[in-house]
Amino acid sequence: MAKFRVLIALLSMWLVCSAVPAFAAGETAPEPFDKAFGQMIVIPQNFQGKAFVKGQMADLYGDHRIVQREGRILVPIRLMSTLATELGQSQGFWDTKWDPQHPNDVILSNYQASKTIKFTVNSTTMLVNKEPHTMDVPPQKIAGQIMLPLRSAAEALDKEIQWWDGLILMGDRPVNLQDPQAAAAKDRIKALLTDRRKPVDYTESLNPITKNGDAAYYVKTIYKSDETIDQLFRKADGQKETQVKLPGKPHLSNAKIIKHELYYVSIVNDQAELYALDLANQQSRKVCSLHPWKPGDGWLGNIELIDNELYVILHVGDNTMGGDTLYKVDNGALTMLNNFKSIVRVVKSEDSLYLADFRFMTDISNNVSRVDLKTGEWKSVGQPEFAYNIYREQHPQGGTSFSARDALYVQDGYLYTLGYKDSDPNDASAVYKINLADQTQVKLTPPASDFWLIGSDIYYIDSKSGNLEKTDVNGERHGTAAARMATQVQYDNGSFYYTAKTGDTNAADLYRYDPATGKETKLSDKSVASFFVGKAGIYYLSNGYDRGLYKVDKDGNNVRLVNDRINSAVLADDGMVYTLIYEKGIYSVK
Repeated sequence: MAKFRVLIALLSMWLVCSAVPAFAAGETAPEPFDKAFGQMIVIPQNFQGKAFVKGQMADLYGDHRIVQREGRILVPIRLMSTLATELGQSQGFWDTKWDPQHPNDVILSNYQASKTIKFTVNSTTMLVNKEPHTMDVPPQKIAGQIMLPLRSAAEALDKEIQWWDGLILMGDRPVNLQDPQAAAAKDRIKALLTDRRKPVDYTESLNPITKNGDAAYYVKTIYKSDETIDQLFRKADGQKETQVKLPGKPHLSNAKIIKHELYYVSIVNDQAELYALDLANQQSRKVCSLHPWKPGDGWLGNIELIDNELYVILHVGDNTMGGDTLYKVDNGALTMLNNFKSIVRVVKSEDSLYLADFRFMTDISNNVSRVDLKTGEWKSVGQPEFAYNIYREQHPQGGTSFSARDALYVQDGYLYTLGYKDSDPNDASAVYKINLADQTQVKLTPPASDFWLIGSDIYYIDSKSGNLEKTDVNGERHGTAAARMATQVQYDNGSFYYTAKTGDTNAADLYRYDPATGKETKLSDKSVASFFVGKAGIYYLSNGYDRGLYKVDKDGNNVRLVNDRINSAVLADDGMVYTLIYEKGIYSVK
């Protein structure tokens, strides 16, 4: 508390003198701006519902406003709980409690942090874990909302507050606002946060599908009281949009592009049928009937072209109680192969299909099977007490989570997959090699969260460090490929692409690792929220104060293509198709 009061006194001097105060011995030195920006929250005093949260811009929805009374900043209790939660994501969730029997009392509580803060309207005493602390300004009820004094609320949350030319900074440590990076970024940050534009309403938003040549394809959804109607549109560069006529009543939410054709479900004469639209001439052909299934039964799970044969997954029921059925398309008709809970991955080798089933509501083990496509015979693969293609994670705070993985490979008579012993709660997921002849298996790696089989090498994400590690198909010759916590990992055209965060921040950098040379290259010079890699090139979205869509050119330069916030985007062979958060319309770039 004493440390905080000294800091506030120094900050008050700064407000008067417009200079950064000198910090006494023992005080916390200010953080460099570039490091601190990704670890703090920035909101304007003229709050417009926008904030920078750990380096990334966010829209904070709700009836939130910031009030200034007699030189004091007051914030709504729910906005305060939102900011505290976002700032300390690893420290648990801050909940707001209000009892109508005691309408002037509000409580901020965090179960994980074992902390409770009670405020009372018009009282300068707050209770932090039932211990009284004096505030210089009491909470107030304004227009029906309980508003907290920002300075005192931040103090109770053990956070630092700084004011910066109309901006409010909240973090764990003070920030050096006089360094060159801060000066260069301030006006951009302020302009973005005081932008009065509101997000496009969902009823007017568009869903980008793909780009073919110079034409973008996208879906408009019309919302009615008893149904929704999907319409497909096409817009070429410099031309007006035109609706692409599709047979029947199309359902385009799970449509999929396969070899420059758009596969989709449509209802024709009250029957569900699968169609493929040729993007070159906008003509649809019927693939097969889906009878007796219909969209009201569930949804189209997936369509896969495997070894020039088409397979369809249809879901019936909801996520909890429903299930998937796998079909093969033969001569314009569906042939049912089997029923499953939730199909994770299907691969083919010679005359057999291998399939992983995520049975999250029942016994999860013994969940990989093989079907002989000649005889139709199904057989389990692996050890019956093991679960495969699933990453089981034990959380330090308690609890266990399960997530499916796509990694399933068949090579030279062996199946490679993640696995763990389901009966042992302490057994961690790792890469296993299963002999398909006798079902014996060998563990190849330490605990891993995902992996890729590239030739005779296995690359995997180490569960503990997050590093991209490497071994061979026999589990020998272990080594580290990339010594950083890799996220959003993607393998494309012979290289790995991934993001990596620096510290407790929401911003990240984009890297490429080339297995052939063992070289890692940093690709981004802006913070990366997500990225896209394909035939058209390498793109990434930045949601920092240098927001927008960037492309990494052949010389490694980062070229900004769009200077606005992106809402949704897809990458096609002919470029990017995207929509914006605050502007209506569909856009595309190469």
